[in-house]
Amino acid sequence: MKGRIKKIFENADADAIIIMNGSSVDMTFFYVTGFESGLFENSAAVLYPDGSMAVICPELEEGAAGGKAEVFSNNKEKFELLKDRVSGERVGINSRAISHADFMKLKELLPEARFIDVGDAIRRARVVKDGEEIKRIKKAGEIASHVSNEIVPYLHEGVKESDILAEINYIMARKGAMPSFDTIVAFGVNSSIPHYSTGEKEFEFPALMDFGARYGRYCSDMTRTFVSGREQSRVYEIVREGQEIAFDMMEEGVKATVIQNEVDEFFSKHGFGKMIHSLGHSLGLEVHDGFSMKEDFILKEGMVITVEPGIYLKDRWGIRIEDDVLVKRNGIEILTKK
Repeated sequence: MKGRIKKIFENADADAIIIMNGSSVDMTFFYVTGFESGLFENSAAVLYPDGSMAVICPELEEGAAGGKAEVFSNNKEKFELLKDRVSGERVGINSRAISHADFMKLKELLPEARFIDVGDAIRRARVVKDGEEIKRIKKAGEIASHVSNEIVPYLHEGVKESDILAEINYIMARKGAMPSFDTIVAFGVNSSIPHYSTGEKEFEFPALMDFGARYGRYCSDMTRTFVSGREQSRVYEIVREGQEIAFDMMEEGVKATVIQNEVDEFFSKHGFGKMIHSLGHSLGLEVHDGFSMKEDFILKEGMVITVEPGIYLKDRWGIRIEDDVLVKRNGIEILTKK
């Protein structure tokens, strides 16, 4: 994991960086440690510019750490260990993840330290995936793709949204994965709500399913919408064409907002206006892994990004298609299959 740590320090002028977990866990902890199991709440990792690190965790995570962490039995021991492992004046913290209480405790613990926010450096390091990360995301995408195919026979009259949700999650579990976020199943008018919470509505077109698999801690994220009738089919084709426009534009060196704007313009020409959400987002240890396509960033080889155009007719229905892509030098590789 030395390479990953060094990559963070490329954009962080710090003598040490503290990754601090409370009841919520900063997924950067797993980015730098590579731990396969365990929750690691109330744990910490201290990173150094040479790529080394010191990991501190409670006794209950000792087995999951596999001998690669120092163990404490209470908070007093934890902060004593932490104080001994931090050196230098400039200490980096991830303001996107650390709690206010933990930050105040660090200020008390290290009164001479000058704390700097390295959240953006972490985000920039994590957004470009290495070979092992890509391998895991590809597997997560493969599992989600199998789910999208296997769920089709269950879509019939009388079935409820909650039934399909349960089946999607069950198929994923059978294939060795867990949901990467709360699965969305939306029938009929409910499909017009992008972040709908699955309910008990019985089957009706459009049938929208937004789900992802988490494999080896890495996520996939895909959406499939099944339609019926001329109007829904027409809108589906416009959404599909919008996604193809994005696919054709994506390669290393292209600005994300240029792609977003092109798809928005295409939808506007067809009378639907700009999308009410981003065209996509980076993907990795988290479903929303740092960047949105509405942000002014340049695509780089090794980024994994969702492409999820959608059109929503208020109080009627919505259609979204979402796939995961790996950015390459001269194009993309689509990681989720139809």
